[in-house]
Amino acid sequence: MFKPNKLVKVKSFEQIIQTLDKNGCVDGLPFMPEMVEYCDKTFRISLKVEKTCVDNPTMFMAEFRNNDVYFLEDLRCSGVYHDGCQRACRIFWKECWLEPIEDINEKETYGSEKNNFEELKKQLRTKQSDEIYFCQSTQLRDATIPLTMKEKILKLFIDVKIGTYNFYEALILLVYPLVRKLIRRIKDQHPKGELTKTPEEILNLKPGELVQVRAFDEIVKTLDKRGRNKGLIFEPEMKVFCGKQFKVRNRLEKMILERSGRMVEVKNSVILEGVTCECYFAFGGCPRKEFQYWREIWLKRIN
Repeated sequence: MFKPNKLVKVKSFEQIIQTLDKNGCVDGLPFMPEMVEYCDKTFRISLKVEKTCVDNPTMFMAEFRNNDVYFLEDLRCSGVYHDGCQRACRIFWKECWLEPIEDINEKETYGSEKNNFEELKKQLRTKQSDEIYFCQSTQLRDATIPLTMKEKILKLFIDVKIGTYNFYEALILLVYPLVRKLIRRIKDQHPKGELTKTPEEILNLKPGELVQVRAFDEIVKTLDKRGRNKGLIFEPEMKVFCGKQFKVRNRLEKMILERSGRMVEVKNSVILEGVTCECYFAFGGCPRKEFQYWREIWLKRIN
């Protein structure tokens, strides 16, 4: 077991291939072609992934099979081999794909340039069919085991012990979801508007541009009675970002849905740097840190 902040080296592509089954997986978790660029390179362990949310067919919390998965720093999928998916999911790493670096002063960086695109296509799977994609996100259901309430609590204690959360954060992750659930029985907390047809705004924002999230009241005026703008929901957790400034990380024009494995087009939307889901609504928390999705009409450009 690797500890947080420890240096590890991603094994060579040739070594990793030997660990994979016929679908390019270990315990149901795919090694994706987007991960090959990190082979033979050294990174720090961000944390051990004791659990993760899975959105298939509905949202639930689960543990990876064999419980041997890690995050390396904030490495995310580029989507380049999955027809340019722009979700930028955080990459999961099986322990058998990593090896320890004993001397922290030796931070080697080698490449795996000899593994070209055609070779990757032959050895690593990216689709289940013409329309259904195959990646870590779409296969999470097969790579994990659902957790009971008791197991979630135990996992949270383990997260505190290994440093994923401190005591105060753990307390919030126990209490906040229960309070939120109780309040929702009295009043729905999802922001909702009055519109039947929602407006759109085209800002053509580019990566690196500075934007400010509009005031909450302004955003509500762009939502329909289900709390959506052109189908995209404004989550209650996004309210804390209102009025704050962020840089645009990337445009969001297409992404693979975890539930269906299908690619969908997205219009006039972006991802903001550092603005991720903290999963305070999920009992026991989730370290996945998926990016939030922002309609351009919810933002204003800062000159």
